Amino acid sequence: MLMKWIVCDCAKSDAHLAETGGISAKENRQGNNGRDDPLEKPTYDAVFQWSLSFDNLMKHKAGQKFFAEFLKSEYSDENILFWQACEELKREKNAEKIEEKARIIYEDFISILSPKEVSLDSRVREIVNNNMVRPTAATFDEAQAQIYTLMQRDSYPRFLNCTLYKKMLGSHGQIEEV
Repeated sequence: MLMKWIVCDCAKSDAHLAETGGISAKENRQGNNGRDDPLEKPTYDAVFQWSLSFDNLMKHKAGQKFFAEFLKSEYSDENILFWQACEELKREKNAEKIEEKARIIYEDFISILSPKEVSLDSRVREIVNNNMVRPTAATFDEAQAQIYTLMQRDSYPRFLNCTLYKKMLGSHGQIEEV
């Protein structure tokens, strides 16, 4: 199947990835022994799977890394950073650490004073504020779901059309032009 790709200017993402220790040629040659190593160049099949669903992209650590780089170019990386912080919070078992991490997440991403504030509707913001009285690992579930949907509907389609993503597919020799 031949596909025509729409080009977006993601040069900033590409440059930032190179500056911040993105995938190097050396890292591309190293095996990952079956692990999902975010510094390992993903296979063509993995990269292609990202185009089939946003869930596939977000289940893959390298997918999250490349998507985060793209979001930085769009000045909206707070969304994935918030989502990842919520995932980390859910893995925490210590009640004191849960409360501490929840407060940090709130200050970093929910507070109207935060420069990384995520965009939440008033209903979800009120739920989070009520949950912060006694924070748990589920304190941000509604907010996390709303941000996930925002990224899926808004940023994900642009990521698939971005130069960064197309270069990843092309590096495996799989892109054909019309």
